[in-house]
Amino acid sequence: MTAPTMHAVRQHEFGGPDVLVHEEVPRPVAGDGEVLVRVRSIGVNFADTHTRENKYVQQAHLPLIPGQEVVGTREDTGERVVAMTQGGGAYAEWAVVPEDRCVALPDDLPDDQALGLLVQGLTAWHLHRTCGRLGGGETV
Repeated sequence: MTAPTMHAVRQHEFGGPDVLVHEEVPRPVAGDGEVLVRVRSIGVNFADTHTRENKYVQQAHLPLIPGQEVVGTREDTGERVVAMTQGGGAYAEWAVVPEDRCVALPDDLPDDQALGLLVQGLTAWHLHRTCGRLGGGETV
C-alpha cells in the first residue's frame, strides 16, 4: 500500500526564492503530543527568508519544507486553528504541529488576521512589554 502524499514547497539548497520548488512528498504523520493540520493559509515572515538562506538563529537542515505559521483544520477534531510548527513544514497541504501550539479560532476571524497574531503579534506584544514599558493611560 502506498503512503498518502501531498503537495509542498521544498528546498534542497540555500539561497534566494529560486531554490523553492514544488514537489509531491509523503504526507506527515503526527506523533505523541502532535496534531495533523490541513493547511488553509500560511504566514510568511523574516524567519522564513532567513531560514531559506541559512542565516537564521537555528541551523537549518536540507531538504526542508519552510514555514512555521499555519491556519487550518485539525484532522482529529475538525476544529479550525492557528498554530506554530516545530522547525518548519508549513508550506504544504498538511503540517504536523505540537498540540500545545494550536489555538482554536472563532468563525468570524479571517485567516490573515489570525496569522498576524503569531510572530508579528507576539513580537509587537513583547516589545511593548519589555522595551516600551507603557503605563496606564499611555498610548503609542
